[in-house]
Amino acid sequence: MAVKLANQVTNRVKKPDTFAQLLGDFGKWQFLVFGTISLVKLSSGWVQLAILFLTPDLTFRCKELSNNSTEEINNSTCYKDCTEYEYDTSPFESTIVSEWDLICERRWLASFNQMMLQVGILVGSTLFGFLSDRFGRKHTFLVSIVFLIVFGVGMPFSPNYLVFTILRFLLGVATAGTMVVSFVIVMESVGPRYREVTGCLFPIPFIIGHMTVPLFAYYFRSWNTYLLALGLPSLIYLGYFFVLTESPRWLVSVGRVREATAIVTRAAKLNKLPTAKIEETLTQLSKEICAKADEPKLNYSDLFRKSLLLRTCFCCFIWLINGVTYFGFNQYISQTSPDPFVSVAVAGAIQIPSNLVSIWFMKKFGGRLTISVFFILGGVFIVILYFVPKIFALTLTLGTMGVSCASIVATTIYIYTSELYPTVIRNMGIGACSTAMRIGSMLAPFISNISVTIPWLPTLIFGLAPILAGLVSFLMPETKGRSLPDSIEDLRTE
Repeated sequence: MAVKLANQVTNRVKKPDTFAQLLGDFGKWQFLVFGTISLVKLSSGWVQLAILFLTPDLTFRCKELSNNSTEEINNSTCYKDCTEYEYDTSPFESTIVSEWDLICERRWLASFNQMMLQVGILVGSTLFGFLSDRFGRKHTFLVSIVFLIVFGVGMPFSPNYLVFTILRFLLGVATAGTMVVSFVIVMESVGPRYREVTGCLFPIPFIIGHMTVPLFAYYFRSWNTYLLALGLPSLIYLGYFFVLTESPRWLVSVGRVREATAIVTRAAKLNKLPTAKIEETLTQLSKEICAKADEPKLNYSDLFRKSLLLRTCFCCFIWLINGVTYFGFNQYISQTSPDPFVSVAVAGAIQIPSNLVSIWFMKKFGGRLTISVFFILGGVFIVILYFVPKIFALTLTLGTMGVSCASIVATTIYIYTSELYPTVIRNMGIGACSTAMRIGSMLAPFISNISVTIPWLPTLIFGLAPILAGLVSFLMPETKGRSLPDSIEDLRTE
């Protein structure tokens, strides 16, 4: 059955995109939408990768034993009767590890904090995805921006670990809102011919955020000033209140044709395209959409129908592994590198050409082969890393190449998965896969921190897991050159 799934072909005819006919695939209007909305991904990078400098490996030492024992006290050793520990936080002034004693039996709390951020992103993806479909892209996006600013600026003033973790969870919810809605706004603005390219370029600001995290950490060596420095730039997003318009596609889908017509007319003028019959065309499109709304509603259980079961299982698996490798290995190399500032910056910088390369590979070889090859390559780089001499230049090269491969896979699977599922259930398919990726990102910091007790185990997991995922990816169907399926029935005719 897996072989049949992998060899599917289709004779479907691509339907014309009404909005692309009215606005073109990519003009000045789409460029302005893409350029302004994608900036919010900067904060997504800062929020998700801030942990790299919040929980570094520190040398600690027991200052005094409660029983006044004369036994020799060793560095980075836990003692049951120790009354207080002191820390060598160099090159930092303070971290959340030294602030709240996240060592010994409390060490797991450092990973738990990052896990709660990812839980927040998981909850926020579901919550804001629903709200954006119900109340519109614009208002949902603006609400998430306000929460992002409030929680981001408030977090550095946390009086204790519990408050800090709760705020990190809420910040994750808000960040998910900006991520989910911004991607939808951009994809609903761009025509079919440029969606692949736009989808690959959209994460670039996230990568720039990744690259600049070490810069903030270098100049702000205390955990609270570091987080405040990362949170304050988000104030610029308040400008969205003055420039953001609603997605005309969403307006048409809910019958608000007049508002959509006004936006599309302005956009068509900006793109120097004719504006005649816009309202008439959108009215007809709205009627067709409303007619389809009377059809039976699908739910998440439909992802496990016979025709979709293998797709869903395979997709969720490769998304989970990508979450483990991308987030986990970034944290792993920051903890094990003698110069985390350089390592994290280089690991971020190499992802820009990686994203550009993924565009060429997808167009040339298709999504399935791109995912398979770079999953396997990434795993091989990481496995080799364990065996080579611990020379900084060599380990940095192998580590960043592993992260680069994970970045190519992360970019490609978004587009590939959206092409794999039919329109009627596409959002739910991506939502289920995104959930699997978040579970992987929750596991990642725990796996990374195992290096303290079992140095070889993280390398084994981060290396072999993507190789296995790459082999599984070969069982998936190819989508290159195929039109998007609209219904589950389309899959049965393949």
